[in-house]
Amino acid sequence: MEIDVPEPDAQNSTNVVPVVSTNAGSEAPALAGPSGNDGSSASTSKPATKQVDKNERLLERVTRIRKGDNVLLRLPSDSIKAVVASTSGLVNLGKFGSFPAEKLIGLHYDITYEIITDTSLSEGVPAGDEEEEEEQGERSFGQGPRNKKKKNNKGKGTPGEGGEKTAAGWRNVLRPLKRRAVLDAVIDDITETNEFIDDDPETAKSALLSQDEIEALRAQGVSAEEMIQKQIARHEQFGLKTDFSKEKWRKRKERKFYQTIHALAPSIHNITTHYLTRNPIAIQQMRSDTLSQLLTISNIRPEGRYLVVDDTGGLVTAGILERMGCEGRLLTFTPADSPPSWAVLNVMNFGEVETDCVRWLSWMEAEEDYQRPPPPPEEILPEIAVTKTQARIRKHNAQVKELNETRAELFTSQWDGLIVASELNPISILTRLVPYLSGSATITVYSPYHQTLAEVLSHGKKDAQLLGCSLTESWTRTYQVLPGRTHPMMTTSATGGYLFYATKVIQSGTVPAATKSRFQQRKSGKRKKPESVKVDQGQGEDQEGEEDEVEDRVDQVDEEEDQVDI
Repeated sequence: MEIDVPEPDAQNSTNVVPVVSTNAGSEAPALAGPSGNDGSSASTSKPATKQVDKNERLLERVTRIRKGDNVLLRLPSDSIKAVVASTSGLVNLGKFGSFPAEKLIGLHYDITYEIITDTSLSEGVPAGDEEEEEEQGERSFGQGPRNKKKKNNKGKGTPGEGGEKTAAGWRNVLRPLKRRAVLDAVIDDITETNEFIDDDPETAKSALLSQDEIEALRAQGVSAEEMIQKQIARHEQFGLKTDFSKEKWRKRKERKFYQTIHALAPSIHNITTHYLTRNPIAIQQMRSDTLSQLLTISNIRPEGRYLVVDDTGGLVTAGILERMGCEGRLLTFTPADSPPSWAVLNVMNFGEVETDCVRWLSWMEAEEDYQRPPPPPEEILPEIAVTKTQARIRKHNAQVKELNETRAELFTSQWDGLIVASELNPISILTRLVPYLSGSATITVYSPYHQTLAEVLSHGKKDAQLLGCSLTESWTRTYQVLPGRTHPMMTTSATGGYLFYATKVIQSGTVPAATKSRFQQRKSGKRKKPESVKVDQGQGEDQEGEEDEVEDRVDQVDEEEDQVDI
């Protein structure tokens, strides 16, 4: 269930940051984050960053925007804009304004910021250092920096006289928006009705501000709240509306006039919701509630060791890493002889330290009889320098060593679980990887199709190694939670996929003796006594008489059951 939590008050909240520096070419201001860091620039905080504990890194990842982070910005229209917090470039949001990308660095997540113009920079902003921009490399959302940089002045403004950027967006800064109190009205106390409101569109249009008037007010620097108040003053029938109707009217105007952004924390819930809206096929239509069920059923915990087959762009891998706290071991498999393409994992802003516990193998390398081919002989290679030849040999030996260590870990270690979210045949994956699991290890398979997991369920019930095979489907519904008007939303998702899960057990090695079924015993007319029950002939006729009475009673019950069946 999703609940809209009111924004923190900009004056009373201790986590709200002040307005960032107004110089476009300067570094982000020093801010006290939750981890105790001073928020200085990356060039001056590298030695201190190495000493930060991994847990503090993970906390800072979801609390404060760092240089180079991928950021999801929620606009007043509830649409999502994906940007990168870099030291160069201009973030253009269309009618919702624009601002320098470096203004995001150092800000906190989950706070709404207002885009305002700094009048002290009206004469222009000095252009940034182009050499530093060349070294950083061009960067797009969800990708790492490139080695080469192509000059692209799109969105950077037109340099004016004296090397200044004269675009209006370069003079904008971000400051926390003070939110209004949530309307807390009692339905029984409302006496207004919509009976006397004129719904004529022409009348309503003439009473409100025109588009030309709105543009003129924006050019004069009038704030969005002042424009809304002007609209209310010209709306003659505004007082006839109910409190709830007035609140809805204000929200529509805020979406139209406000120029705000809300930086969403790179949590697994926000990332899943974003991709489910934009590109559900990339994550196999997996909802956040289904992913949470998968992680819970798989018993993901810190210091765990898991085998993962992930074809959701790294979504499942990112969820496991976040739940593990990046402590343990994660071994993934890919069909290609190259590192897996994890677009979603890159958006989570994990660093090299956090992803150090992840290893990968191709399906060919996961074969027990696989041997890496040797490098080509030097006779068929072009003549190169001796140093380059030695470097190539050292690189090959290092790759072979790392590969052998990963393969040995797969074959000799006892893994705690297997998580599958792939387009490949799940039965073939289980056949290959289940033998490497330890006893009581969990096996979880996700698929957006019911029939695929129905076949896995049939296979699992026939496998003596799998216990408690089950097939489930998660269901969710979003609620609006507001005082006096809490209700479920009118639309919801049809399905979020299906989950198969089971537990691996170690066979004892002995098979119990087969016994005849009750149907076969009744058909032959003879009831076989259990082997553990033996009659002692020396006990006398009294005991034999009691046994005869018991047998007669059992036969009578069988006859009654036969009559009922007929």
